[in-house]
Amino acid sequence: MPQSPSVEASPSVEEYRVEALVGSKSLESIRDLWQQWQFHPNADVDYFESVVESRPSVVNPVALVLFFKEAPVALAVGRLENFNLPATIGYLKIFNSALLQFSIVYGGLMGAWDEKGAAAFVNYLRKWMKQDRVDAVYLAAMHCEHPVYRAAVSGMPFYFRHTPIKDNFHWWAELAETPELLKSKSNKADRKKERKLAEHSGGEIGFKLFQKPEDVPEFCSAAEKIAQTTYLRGLGAGFCDNEEMRNRLGVTSRKGWMNGFILYANNQPCAFQLGTLYQRVLYLDYTGFKSDLHAYSPGRILFIKMVDHLCGTHAVRGIDFGFGDAEFKRRYADRSWKESDQYLFNQTPTLLMENLVRHSVTLFRGIADNALRRFALHDQVKKWWRHSAEKNGRSAIGTGEMETQEA
Repeated sequence: MPQSPSVEASPSVEEYRVEALVGSKSLESIRDLWQQWQFHPNADVDYFESVVESRPSVVNPVALVLFFKEAPVALAVGRLENFNLPATIGYLKIFNSALLQFSIVYGGLMGAWDEKGAAAFVNYLRKWMKQDRVDAVYLAAMHCEHPVYRAAVSGMPFYFRHTPIKDNFHWWAELAETPELLKSKSNKADRKKERKLAEHSGGEIGFKLFQKPEDVPEFCSAAEKIAQTTYLRGLGAGFCDNEEMRNRLGVTSRKGWMNGFILYANNQPCAFQLGTLYQRVLYLDYTGFKSDLHAYSPGRILFIKMVDHLCGTHAVRGIDFGFGDAEFKRRYADRSWKESDQYLFNQTPTLLMENLVRHSVTLFRGIADNALRRFALHDQVKKWWRHSAEKNGRSAIGTGEMETQEA
């Protein structure tokens, strides 16, 4: 990450101010600063612009600039968009709230953030939501130790905050110093899975890397065949071969960031992994495998082949496993940190009532989850729910009712 500006040891909140830049033309005034501070592909200015252009729900791109003594020291970039926020129990949707929401993208908090600056920023958000009639600010998967996260928790009453995903682990694997150590974490059983998959499919196992603009259509078509069978498709999430995805991969492939991997069994795609190579870090974005091949672990086979390839190139210093926890991430990663989503709501009676109901749903979900774990039923219920989601996804594909969205 580029060097951020420094702030003196004991500033006061009053020495900070925030300025809102709304619309693409306004954001051009800070392009140089943005490019200097950007460190994650989701918040890269060129990629960010491609997403804004692709999504009909976006009203305007927005950058909130934090100044200290009239010098810019930090940025918060995101999208002002129309969004339906669901209240859920497991994969069951209880109700939706239609919001005008400012979504700060992952990696969108750039520059030098400290406790006083973060406090001034959250105070500004409260006033800005009221003044501009913005219903909510969404802080996506924030590091739980980030000053803005702590300021949001301490500076907003709990009844105007919501945490849909709490204390989720984010995993990282270091490759720069000891790439062979990552390869050594694959055991003999993992390697045998490839032979068993070949026997089952009646043909050889193939592996292909997609990186160039001309590779995008073939990769998307192959990945879509796989994604249609996953439980994420039943939830309207995960990879989807649509206009936004192709625009996104057009940007990343032209910049040399795209790393798409497909595993083939008897010349048929059976697993995919899509990542973005940015500043020598491979960020894993989407993955999936044919659900009927679960017993042969095609996703694990593909991951091992990907690691072998990366260790051979020496072009990658680390792998960012993205959002969510998983057994294979814990095995291959060497460090982690906790992240949590945060919603900050405008202080209106309607949003207060909706959020109190949302808190009640969250409380019930926690009680139910603890009860299922106590009686050792949690994993069985989760598998059943995922299986139902897979069937719903296949049904939606067959009737043409599938609607997808990217988080």
